[in-house]
Amino acid sequence: MKKGIILTAVMISMLIYLLPSCYKNKEDILALPIVSFRGEVVPIVVSGGCGCHNNGVAKNAVQFSHDDTIYYDVILARDSILNAMATVGRHPGGGEIYFKPNEKDIVSRWYAEGSNDDGGGCTVTGTVTYTNDIYPIYTTTCKGGSCHGGIAKELDYNYMVANVAKLSSMVNTGGQTHPGGPMSMSTCTIKTFEAWIAQGQPK
Repeated sequence: MKKGIILTAVMISMLIYLLPSCYKNKEDILALPIVSFRGEVVPIVVSGGCGCHNNGVAKNAVQFSHDDTIYYDVILARDSILNAMATVGRHPGGGEIYFKPNEKDIVSRWYAEGSNDDGGGCTVTGTVTYTNDIYPIYTTTCKGGSCHGGIAKELDYNYMVANVAKLSSMVNTGGQTHPGGPMSMSTCTIKTFEAWIAQGQPK
């Protein structure tokens, strides 16, 4: 009888100890993996049906890549358009262009998770200048007929310096306070602009 009571007490104690840890393990197992922007989303838009947007195939289409250089900011800035293509199936430029079912799932999940850029390995060193570092980002990401230099104001050096407060706010929020509407910025672009502003915006 005494032996049975002791055994029961030991078993109850073990259950009390194990149940919380089992529950936590269950949460870990059930957690869905985060979609990788660089590993899953980018390959979708730099190949396949998005061919016109790569390597200068169509001059009137915004370019996602050219000569093996991927314009991550261009893709990030169009996260809502990509999501619309995935959920509604409407390509802004017209034509019969659709994502495959698995591509729709990847893009819509990535958008729902916040359109995050997981390419955080960029390191910015040395002097960052407008000519060598900022202007190339501007020409590939911000410039175009429907963007800056077109219907929106040209962002030259003097304008960026005069509006450093707006620029800082946009960089600090990852593009969410962009005056023309929220946009996403890659981690490398954010770090480059942060360094340029911190160094006094050298030309």
